[in-house]
Amino acid sequence: MSKKKKWIIAIAVVIILALVASGYIFAKSKFNSSEGEGEIFPMKVSDMMGGMEAGSGSLFAGVVEPKETEKIFIDPQRGTIKEVFVKEGDVVKAGAQLFSYENKEGEMELKQKGLELEIANSSVRQKKDEIWQTEKQIKNAAGEEKTALRQQVTQAQADLKIAQFEVEKANLEYQEMKKKVNDNIVKAKVNGIVQKVDEEQKQSSGGNYQMEQQQAPGSFMQIYNTDAYFVKGTVNELIKDELQVGQEVNVVSRKDPALKWPGKIIEIGKLPTEENGEDMGMDMGMGDMMMNPQASNYPFQVQLTEHEGLEFGYHVFIELKGAEEAPEEVMIPSDMLVMDGDKAFVWTVVDEKLKKQEVKLGEELPEMMMTIIESGLKKEDYIVYPDDTVKEGKKVTIDDSLEEHQ
Repeated sequence: MSKKKKWIIAIAVVIILALVASGYIFAKSKFNSSEGEGEIFPMKVSDMMGGMEAGSGSLFAGVVEPKETEKIFIDPQRGTIKEVFVKEGDVVKAGAQLFSYENKEGEMELKQKGLELEIANSSVRQKKDEIWQTEKQIKNAAGEEKTALRQQVTQAQADLKIAQFEVEKANLEYQEMKKKVNDNIVKAKVNGIVQKVDEEQKQSSGGNYQMEQQQAPGSFMQIYNTDAYFVKGTVNELIKDELQVGQEVNVVSRKDPALKWPGKIIEIGKLPTEENGEDMGMDMGMGDMMMNPQASNYPFQVQLTEHEGLEFGYHVFIELKGAEEAPEEVMIPSDMLVMDGDKAFVWTVVDEKLKKQEVKLGEELPEMMMTIIESGLKKEDYIVYPDDTVKEGKKVTIDDSLEEHQ
């Protein structure tokens, strides 16, 4: 049994429900009712398929995402926000100025550190002068006085070393504070698009912000890295083995299926995701039916080699390379077929008249009560249920009112 058939069988119940939704059972029951006896209700083949199309198992939904997101948080130790140089939606380069801090407390502390450094330098000068004066006295002293003066010099030299150490320490603290105060510009680390600027945090960064910081607010600014574009998708466990790392794909626009961007699968998750089909925008054909609570869904990621025209957050389809070239299959309920020996026919509508059309049968899907038609019938064709009243050339009218039952 083929992989595709296994997959189709796994959702047979859902497909039957889709057939009900398409109006097939409705039309058939209406035809057999006493009220509508003798009436013929043509049904479009694509409607009877309930959205099932060949290759739909190779079409997945996804969302365009950035390579990474740079998140910038306000640092209350650097002060409050003084000025913001960018706004949401701006395109920035790595190194671009984003916003600046104003640190009044830091400026006051810098002055204090400067004063401490000045005092330390003054102490060094005093010790040096003390040593110089004492050494002058030694030249004119003798005996015990000279010995005492030399001891004073030794002590002064030790005190000088301590004073010089205090200068180094004070200077280091001063330079660190100076760098902190003067380094008040925050710059972008990546090329990208400014996705978020939290105006509320900007306003609250003054006054009581340090108290609010304890409540762990979110990032003040976010930048989407535009160096590479990715698409995040999910795949059901029943068809997960269709995907391989390194496999080439096309990302297809939902608005215009003619727009496609090439890419490659770079990662397939080993753990199921908690996201459901609604979160990922799964709303097409088989993909929608496969997203059900009875089976796990796994994340996978596609890296795009081209992305012009795409924006982050766009919902797209991911199409496996080669799937777009697969021939379209047509399938209809098996009881719509008329067998004449080894030949199969369906009743089609041509120019509002019934015509007995020969078709070539493909695989029969008894679990779904469906049969694949290899040739002789298209999805755009209309067919009717083969009741005894159906005759060649009989005039019929396509009733669009059945659409409301789909």
